[in-house]
Amino acid sequence: MAYNARSVFRRHVLGKMLKRARLDAGVGMGEVVAALGISQPVGYRQEDGIAPVHPNQIPVLAELYRVTDSEVVAKWLRWANLSAMAKGVWGPTGTKLGPTHADYADAESLSTELRLYEPVVIHGLLQTKRYSEEAIRAAASVHPGPTPSEREEESDRLKLREIRKEVLTRENPPPPRLWVILGEAAVLTPPSPTERSAHHEQIQHLLNLGETSASIQILPMDTGLHSGLSGSFSILTLDDSVDMVFREGYGDGTFSDDESRIRAYRARYERLQSQALSIADSRRYLHDLLKKLGS
Repeated sequence: MAYNARSVFRRHVLGKMLKRARLDAGVGMGEVVAALGISQPVGYRQEDGIAPVHPNQIPVLAELYRVTDSEVVAKWLRWANLSAMAKGVWGPTGTKLGPTHADYADAESLSTELRLYEPVVIHGLLQTKRYSEEAIRAAASVHPGPTPSEREEESDRLKLREIRKEVLTRENPPPPRLWVILGEAAVLTPPSPTERSAHHEQIQHLLNLGETSASIQILPMDTGLHSGLSGSFSILTLDDSVDMVFREGYGDGTFSDDESRIRAYRARYERLQSQALSIADSRRYLHDLLKKLGS
């Protein structure tokens, strides 16, 4: 996923849905460009998520693809309007954070289902603000005494992370269904070696989220070697079952919508679920840890 070529993640989603509809209808790209009055390269760039699809083009495409379901057409129109937006929900901070932070935040906000795996740190959506502050500060610099620009970037990342968390409490559209696997190291590692209360607060927050927003499982360290050793990843399901995989990197990451890669990561996630504690046992584990932290 090249950032300069595909600056708005929403375009990729809409393009994929429109391409599927065109192929189902047996319509060639030549018919599309004739109906829309665009060039053939632009038509393919729209389906690849590089060029935007104007909302006025949606009714034309619906008629051409013989799509009469008003809900489908309305969904396409919604995606087209979203794609016209220059920034996602992070607005004030998006221009300073780099491609993958912005794209991932957008993907989260558009997802109907999220499957998350984090072996050594609490996932950003599940963090308390104090945990986020410590995590961002720890990852921001490899040398003491951050520069003013580094401090500004830390502030921007914290703002973005707090905005991202709003996806779990929104009403319209409903929050995404959320499955989370956390490595035991993630829940045992305190956000700060000097503030025990911050650790206690984070574990309580996980228990609260488990009651309202997420299905959380803990992967014990005594599981041994497992399929998640290569690091954290997310499987995101968007409208019309459009799946993406986000693979975490050092401060950034990569998206993929390759079907074979998605199948591989789904199989990996299912394997990790089978190795992790059940949801009920994970809650008992967190309750026991909370008691130890409170003693």
